[in-house]
Amino acid sequence: MLNEIACYSQDSTFHKVMETIFVAAEKSADCVALPSGFLPRVTEFFDDNVFAAAIDFPYGLSGTQVRVHEILLSIRQGASLIDLVLNSSFIVEQNWRKIKEDIKACLAVCNQNGIELRCIIEYRLFEPKTVLYLCDFLFDLGIQQIVNATGSIVDDLNDNALISYQIQKKTEMSVISCGAILNKQHYEMFKNLDIHAVRFTSPKIAEDVLSYGV
Repeated sequence: MLNEIACYSQDSTFHKVMETIFVAAEKSADCVALPSGFLPRVTEFFDDNVFAAAIDFPYGLSGTQVRVHEILLSIRQGASLIDLVLNSSFIVEQNWRKIKEDIKACLAVCNQNGIELRCIIEYRLFEPKTVLYLCDFLFDLGIQQIVNATGSIVDDLNDNALISYQIQKKTEMSVISCGAILNKQHYEMFKNLDIHAVRFTSPKIAEDVLSYGV
């Protein structure tokens, strides 16, 4: 199972971002996920690290042109991966045409630059059947990995584990679980379910859990 660490807090500072990067390096995490605005401040010092830029974070409500521009800027500033927050209102409306148009435009930019596009959803906002349909829909468009939460709303770890398992069992999508993992037992639950990756939203918790050599 892959490990990622995110620095997504609204009160995040450059010091907190640097702490996250150092913990990720010390614990051999596979990726550091950041809002795109932090990239120019860190990639000049850490050009060999894998950074995932969160685009239109956390609500995903900007227009496609704005999102494409942010993706291009993030790639130029050293992003290794692009994490695009999906527009929840389009999902609620089941406006699959608008979702398709947006994803195709964003995916085209990523493909042209050899960068993988992953999508972020807030699974708690939707019925499980909608989440599963969305994953099939996105996979058919060329998306292969999905982050199941932004980490910005209250979540239940068991619910997160269940939807992560259902997505991987019933669709072809790989899941990066952004759940409230607090200890080794939580971590082992996702590992035993064979979830593709987990994303810690606290460098301190990541340091504590990954110190067990899991």
